[in-house]
Amino acid sequence: MASWESIYQAGKQLNRYPFSDIVSLIFQMKRDNPALKVLELGCGAGNNVVFMASESVTCAAIDCSKSAIDFAQARLSERNLNADLKVGCFTDLPWPDECFDLVIDRSALNCVPKPQIEVALQQVLRVLRPKGRLFSQMYADSHPAHNSALNATSEFTTGFRYEGYQDIDGLYFASEKDVTLLFDGFEKVNIALSTSQTLSGNILSAQWSISAFKPDTDQVG
Repeated sequence: MASWESIYQAGKQLNRYPFSDIVSLIFQMKRDNPALKVLELGCGAGNNVVFMASESVTCAAIDCSKSAIDFAQARLSERNLNADLKVGCFTDLPWPDECFDLVIDRSALNCVPKPQIEVALQQVLRVLRPKGRLFSQMYADSHPAHNSALNATSEFTTGFRYEGYQDIDGLYFASEKDVTLLFDGFEKVNIALSTSQTLSGNILSAQWSISAFKPDTDQVG
């Protein structure tokens, strides 16, 4: 999306450090699988990718913004690290079938409308190995950015007035039912809602954390 390209070109959203939930997840999974192969959707400027590569994880990543991928590649090169980075769309992942153990979506899928998310999740199922895992975080429909927007819909919300979101063209906000239906093709789906709020009880943010697994093809049917 054009807005994300302009955001990264302006030097915004250039996170340098990995998110703590990703750090914990990678360490946990790498203990059980030292040859872990990971794909990150919407890698941005590469904060999680640089961390994973520094821990000898074989990783790939995709982002719609060429500027973001350029920043990520520069950070990898500075540290003599490698990752397979692509500029592209989540609905057409340029990797072969069943090649990743883990796919990470840290609030990236919710940057496209719901119909595109549905296609993207089919792509995720395609590139995951049997029993492979998807870790996804999506904005919840109780988020104030959704509730205060000029055009809040069930498929894509635009016209943000909430502080920190005005530069973003649009986002998808999911209800619990939405999440359940979106991840229907997966198994062992765990959903948790996390919120932050003021002392007076006003919600500042709301986000779903979803852990889901691709079914074992040997057990299907």
